[in-house]
Amino acid sequence: MFGIPSIGKLLVLGLVIGGVYLFFKVKGRREQSLGNGAKKNARQNTGRTPSQSQENQDDNGSLDMVQCPACKAYIPAKSKCSCGGNG
Repeated sequence: MFGIPSIGKLLVLGLVIGGVYLFFKVKGRREQSLGNGAKKNARQNTGRTPSQSQENQDDNGSLDMVQCPACKAYIPAKSKCSCGGNG
């Protein structure tokens, strides 16, 4: 029923498997690069210069957060809360 496949069939099978692998590898890289580009665009759309947006960031990229006394939401330390509180 399942005999020994010929060399030609094995080569075609290898090419198909390699093509599928490369397709998903390229697709993953493209999605990753598009995701990184969206993050960069989001940072640029805030209207802040890179030094201002990194002003209260730690070495690992985290922000110092404080709690707004009016609405109890956590906001970046040097920002004002949208509720109008003294955050």
